[in-house]
Amino acid sequence: MSVDELHRQGLRELELYHRTGDIAALRRARDLHRRVVDATSDATPGRDVHLRNLAHAEEQLYEHTGDLPTLQHAIHLYRRALDLAPEGHRYREIYLYGLGHALRLLHHRTGEPRTLEEAAELLRRCVELPYADPGERAAQLGGLAEVLGELYDLGGNREHLREAAEVQRRALAETPRGTPDRAARQVNLAFFLSSWYELTQERAALDEAVEGLRAARDEMLRNGGAQPWQLAVSLAGCLADRFRLDGRLGELDEAVALLRHLLDTDHSLDTHDHLLVTMRAADLSLQRAELSGQLRWADWALGALRESVRTMPHDDLNRGVALFELGKTHATRYRLSDDPADLESAIAQLRTALDVFRSDEHSAENARAAVSVLAMQLAHRHDRTGAAADLDQAIALQRDAVRHAPPHSPNLAALHGSLGQSLLQRFQSRHDLGDLDQCDDHLHRALTALPPHSADRPALLSTLGSAQLARYEHTGHRPHLHEAVESQRAAVAACPAGEVQRPFLLGNLALLLRLRHDAVGVGTADVDEAVGLLRQVLALRPGNSGAARITLLQLAEALRSRAETLGDDADLTECVELLRTLVDGYPADHPAQISSRTALAEALHKLFLATGDERLLTEAHEVARGSVEVRTAPVQARLRARATLGQVCGTRHDWEAARHWLTEAVRLLPRLAARDLNRADQQYVLAHEHGLAAEAAAYALECGRPEQALEVLEHGRGVLLGRLLRSRETDVARLREHAPTLADRFVRLRDAEDPAPPRADSYSAAQEHRVVERLRTREAEWDALVAEIRSLPGLAAFLRPPPAAEIIRRAGTGPVVVINISIRCDALIVADGALDVVPLETTAEEVQRRVADFLTAVAAPTGGAEGLDRRLARQETVADTLEWLWDTITGPVLKRLDLPTPPPSDGTPPPRVWWCPQGSLAFLPLHAAGYHGPRADGEDDRRCVLARVASSYTSTVAALHHARTRRTDTRADGPDRPDQVIVSMSRTPGAGDLPHADAEARAVGGYMTDRHRPVALVNEQVTRDGVLEALRHARSVHFACHAVADTRDPSACRILTHDHATRPLTVTDIAGLRLDGAHLAYLSACATSATRHELADEAIHITGAFQLAGFRHVVGTLWPVGDELAPEMATAFYAALAARAPTHTGPTPRALDDQVAFALHATVAELHTRYAWFPSLWASHIHVGV
Repeated sequence: MSVDELHRQGLRELELYHRTGDIAALRRARDLHRRVVDATSDATPGRDVHLRNLAHAEEQLYEHTGDLPTLQHAIHLYRRALDLAPEGHRYREIYLYGLGHALRLLHHRTGEPRTLEEAAELLRRCVELPYADPGERAAQLGGLAEVLGELYDLGGNREHLREAAEVQRRALAETPRGTPDRAARQVNLAFFLSSWYELTQERAALDEAVEGLRAARDEMLRNGGAQPWQLAVSLAGCLADRFRLDGRLGELDEAVALLRHLLDTDHSLDTHDHLLVTMRAADLSLQRAELSGQLRWADWALGALRESVRTMPHDDLNRGVALFELGKTHATRYRLSDDPADLESAIAQLRTALDVFRSDEHSAENARAAVSVLAMQLAHRHDRTGAAADLDQAIALQRDAVRHAPPHSPNLAALHGSLGQSLLQRFQSRHDLGDLDQCDDHLHRALTALPPHSADRPALLSTLGSAQLARYEHTGHRPHLHEAVESQRAAVAACPAGEVQRPFLLGNLALLLRLRHDAVGVGTADVDEAVGLLRQVLALRPGNSGAARITLLQLAEALRSRAETLGDDADLTECVELLRTLVDGYPADHPAQISSRTALAEALHKLFLATGDERLLTEAHEVARGSVEVRTAPVQARLRARATLGQVCGTRHDWEAARHWLTEAVRLLPRLAARDLNRADQQYVLAHEHGLAAEAAAYALECGRPEQALEVLEHGRGVLLGRLLRSRETDVARLREHAPTLADRFVRLRDAEDPAPPRADSYSAAQEHRVVERLRTREAEWDALVAEIRSLPGLAAFLRPPPAAEIIRRAGTGPVVVINISIRCDALIVADGALDVVPLETTAEEVQRRVADFLTAVAAPTGGAEGLDRRLARQETVADTLEWLWDTITGPVLKRLDLPTPPPSDGTPPPRVWWCPQGSLAFLPLHAAGYHGPRADGEDDRRCVLARVASSYTSTVAALHHARTRRTDTRADGPDRPDQVIVSMSRTPGAGDLPHADAEARAVGGYMTDRHRPVALVNEQVTRDGVLEALRHARSVHFACHAVADTRDPSACRILTHDHATRPLTVTDIAGLRLDGAHLAYLSACATSATRHELADEAIHITGAFQLAGFRHVVGTLWPVGDELAPEMATAFYAALAARAPTHTGPTPRALDDQVAFALHATVAELHTRYAWFPSLWASHIHVGV
């Protein structure tokens, strides 16, 4: 055959192939066109056409065989054809398109980005050339659009996506109506537009996609053609997106109906596509279920997915995906039904899916997604059962998945987010600040990894806001609250109107705004916004649903906050009405009832105080009485209910009832802090209940019951200290000796977590019932167990606070002066086996004001740029405070004690007194109270505590008794082991130099010369671990260094070591030591006795930590002392101690107890005589101990 005949026969075979799909015809065409090419040269006219025909045949053959050399040869042929077709050639556009399409196929095979970029450039050039066939140009434009879409998927360049949509519009415009390709191109355009919407949130793109898809569907129906299943899926997806924007339920229902109809009627779907459509239909049905609360929607989803799993071959690669979706559907149904069978099924299916994914090396990302969802279900089961192991396992799974995830994993954001949520959940139940720190880190990582408009962003931002709120509540640091508000506001802004979670997010933002209003107390902008938001949420949650009740309570609290700010009785009246409605809607013994009743009682009480309407006070009393009868509630809610009833009774002048209920509240404090929490988290719990013991004691005194006042103060103050001391010596230890099995049961029940209350976003009546039952069961178990323990010999007093007689006995000869500041102010003197009460002529408000002024004065700089007049004014404030302390507190106490005071020249030491101040009074130097310097005349010089007694401090009588009864024997470290330690830091990284610290250390070392030279740790030698190791062998230790008093988190108060930036030496580290025979710790550092105001009764500071570690004597400071004066004070103290007890480091420290207090007293008195005009210089040092 001639070349022309070969050419024509090749074209006929190609036409046959395109018409019938006959591969043999394609092979014959390829062979014929190859013969034509071989028979011609580049000089032969029309050779470019022959090259293109052979290239096209090779390209088509590659798509059947996958033979890479065949495709590479086709590309080579296209390039040669293009070289022979100069600009203006009539077939140049065909060659450009063919080469571009072949390069696209090569990219699919090799993944090389540059190949796809070249394909796009060739196709761009193609579609800009003139053409004759409109149908061919539409195909070329469609091909370019697809390549641009793939480029976007490859690199995320939004310009590629924008161009893809524009080109696809051109392709659609070139496609006549009624042609078979029009609908497919409309679907492709909708895909690009919906992707553009996801990227930019441009509403117009989404609307155009919906309109175009509906038009394509209608045209197909008119033409009687079958709709491609992708059209229904794309339209359903766009409708669901539009529902999330507008909240129009009809569009969500239309989307569900489209997909269900497709599943029922299109039997051409293969297994993979059928599963894809089923999963999408199930997901939208679950959204419908959550919106309506109707299980039938979830049941349809379960049925459809079960059928997919049932009909799927066991070795199908999609089996894991189907099981994963089935597990997620069970999890959603559980949230709606609260049926534990759903939760167990979810966990089982997800575990199976995870195993399937892990067995396939190509399913690593699916495995990571399964871990996130499985961990969430384990966390839900922890909520349900209280099983800590479930939450711990969830966190372990998530950590492992995060650890092994590559940096660009599409599931990395979800993993970090779910791990952060689990850590927050564990923090909320166990209050470990380490969990909160890690939670914050993982949530920020999740947000960084998340696409800007991801549907997961609102929930993540909300969780971050909850974590920031938790940190604010623990630290009191207001910037954390501002951060929480901004995170929650961002969550609301990112959440479309139709999303199920939007009401929950609005409620969260309202709560944070109300809390910020309460904290800041300036203006009403925040609380006004909160009220408005909560009214919006109520409109979205009509009726008496649990979620609506939660919102109602939040609105009532917001109105009360605004009323307290503005003094507006109308807001308070509405608050009362809302709470009355709320209380009436709860069944008896419901766990949420106690919080609502207590809130109503408090609001009624406030409204009575504002209006004087006795009926309101009577109702407040009745409501509060009802709240204390509810036992199925968390301990903190029951405590608050008792405290509120006590305060209402106090307003009614029913002193006895006020005393009773406030005392009952105080008795719950140790149980509130009894969980297995670290001290930082126990202190957070107790900070919210400070002042209860003082108020209960005040009412006891009002009733003429001083012994009960002493008992409740001892029981309700120093709760953490008391618990730790008892745990080391008595209650649980004695129980373990008598009945170890009972001890294990007790610890397990004591440390059990409260069940999580139902949340507004996941409320169900079944959840409420479950919470009620768990609380009821646990309370019954607690009562029965404690009764069983108390029935054992020697354990009748288990968990009971010591009676007044025992407290008085433990105080010894004393005197111990317990000073109570509340609705009335008194000093309770415990001495020589008796108890005496001295009423004090002051008020709690005056004490607060004096303390604030005093702390401002002593915290100010004492030198530098501050002028002399300003410094003197500050000293004037200090002097005024010391005189007021004498006139109102210490003077009346010492007058009542009437202790003999030897003349100064006699050399006889003065009597001793242990001060036990309550609340913020602990920040004032009672030992320095009096008239000093030029403000004291000859008669006034006896109006001074320093001139009358030697002062010491203790947090409770129990703490003093514990210190007195500790072992005092010399530890058996061997004759060559030094037991005296000096820690000196003249240079501290990140802090100012202390140039006099080294001189102070040398001077102190001269007095520590018993058996060995003391151990000296200096500058770089002072590390956290080094100091702790030295303390384990120390009987005496002296610190000349910086300290930091962290008033937001007192457990983080720390001594600054050389490595403090990475390994701080904190209160928790020091208090954790168990030192027998430790005698004296002198802390020549800044503000070692400072703490958070709400925790003043807990003695959580550096001085207290050394006492708790085992030192019988601790010398600390109430406020910062100057580096210049510190060596003078320390040297004078050790000189005075050596003069009184030259063997103070010897083997008999018990005989030296008084001498330490006398030595400090003499030292302070000496500096007082030299610096009487400047009391802030000499009054900071205090002695804590025996």
